[in-house]
Formats: sequence, structure tokens, C-alpha cells
Amino acid sequence: MKKTLITLAAATVLTLSISSSALAAQGVVEKGVNFRTSPSTSGSVIGLVKAGTTFEVLDQVNSYWVKANVNGQVGYLSTNYVKIDSSSPGNAAAGQGVVEKGVNFRTGPSTSSSVIGLVKAGTTFQIVEKVNSYWVKANINGQIGYLSTDYVSLGATAPSNPAPAPTPTPAPPEQASNIADRVIHHANNLIGVTKYKYGSNLPPTLLDCSSFTKFVFGIEGVNLKWGTKYQKDAGTAVSRSNLQKGDLIFFWTSSSGVIDHVGIYIGDGKIIHNTPSMNGVGISSITSGYWDTHYVSARRVL
Repeated sequence: MKKTLITLAAATVLTLSISSSALAAQGVVEKGVNFRTSPSTSGSVIGLVKAGTTFEVLDQVNSYWVKANVNGQVGYLSTNYVKIDSSSPGNAAAGQGVVEKGVNFRTGPSTSSSVIGLVKAGTTFQIVEKVNSYWVKANINGQIGYLSTDYVSLGATAPSNPAPAPTPTPAPPEQASNIADRVIHHANNLIGVTKYKYGSNLPPTLLDCSSFTKFVFGIEGVNLKWGTKYQKDAGTAVSRSNLQKGDLIFFWTSSSGVIDHVGIYIGDGKIIHNTPSMNGVGISSITSGYWDTHYVSARRVL
């Protein structure tokens, strides 16, 4: 079978394109070597990489294999055939990080950048570049993006199989209040951004009432299941006279007393929720009007 030759002039373009960085560790092929899909001689051969070809080091898998980016193509090279510049400023040995609280993975180092997805607490990532004191460029399973340093620990290593997140339990009042303020802040940021669609869980643009609460609490590492039938039993019950910011409030809209809607209490007798009546996220009173008469129960998950 004729081998494919990978050169710097031509390489297969992946769905995920990873740009080379002057700060990334560099390597050079010393002898022609097969570029494989996995770190094993049993891995499929993508092509032959010529001697003299330079590449970006994505990960030193072990003493035998290195994960490499050759002109946008990601694969694995045997360390017997390459030389890695260990003095490069962005050496892969700069290490890994771990997500301490659920955080948005963004396309750029700014809160105005698009959200790729939510990264759960306990997730490990490869540090590509420390952009500044606020943002880190990260590689998560081959996806490149940016994480806020407020939510991660750099240079740490988490267990390869982290324990599942515990069921939410009440935190000390001051801590719970701080988390509630941040959850409410995240919720407010979705006003005018999120549209309501029943049965949808496509954050941040298309959500229903419970996928909305799941998303904004998830940013703070509080894991809620999607669906009011699950959220109505989360955390601990709280009376209407003892509501605190961040409590989940449940309502009926179709059959009296049967829960089918949820919002977040923000204080002063008001909730923020995602509802079809507003076609998105908005604030409503629970001290008078429709939501007052349709109140069912509340749960504390912070």
C-alpha cells in the first residue's frame, strides 16, 4: 500500500483545527516516522512524516509516544524518531490543570466570547498557555478554548476517575449567599439571550425552565438534574416564609398543585425564571398575581 506523506505544505484538515503557538513546546522529526491515530504501533497510520519536519507538542503521553500537531493534523509520534525541545517556554511539562467549579469553556479570553460548553468540576485539562492572571488557554480532549482562572487550579492533578459530584447540601450562610449572588448574576446575564422552548437543553440560547436552572447552577458547580420532577426533590425543603436568595421555587401551570415550572428566588418577593409567557428569561413577583396563586413549594440546594 502506498504511504501518505505528511509535509508542512499539505496535511488533512481536522474538524477541530489547533493553531501553532510560539509558546507551545516544539519538536523535530529526526528520522522518517509513521504518524498514527493512537499511541501504539497498532494505531492506524495517518501518513509518513519526513525527517526535518517540525511539530507542536500537545502531550508527552509516556516515554514512548508524544501527541503532536503537525500543521493542524493531530496524531501520535514515536519518541524514538523525534527530538523534543524541553527548553521551549510552552513545554507540555508546564502541566495540567483541574476545574474546581463548573466553568464556561470559551472561544476567547473574555466573558464576551462565545461559550463552547460547560466544563464540570473535576475535569482535568492540558495547559496550552497562561494568557494572563485571569485566563488560561486549555486543551480539553483535543478541544482548544479558554477558562477563567477563578474556577481552576493550575499545575494540579485530579484523580483519573474523579468521584461523582455529591448531592447538593446546604453550605454555611455566608458561603451560600455568595454562591446565590453569582447564580443570580449568571441568570441575569441570560435575559435577552435565552429563548424558551419546552423540552430544550441547548445552553445558553434555547432552554426550558428546568434546563435554565440546571445551567446557571451548573456554572457554580451545583449539579441539578434536568426536569422539575427531579429538581422538586433536590436539596432540602424550605417554607415560603423562610425563603433565601438562590432557593428553587416550584409552581403549577396546568393542573392545580402539580409542579411543572421552576424559578430561582432573588429576594424581595421576586424570582428569575425562563418562561413561555416572556419567551425567555425574566423577573416576576411571587407576592401577587399569577405566580403568587400558583406557588407550590421551594427547595434549598445551596
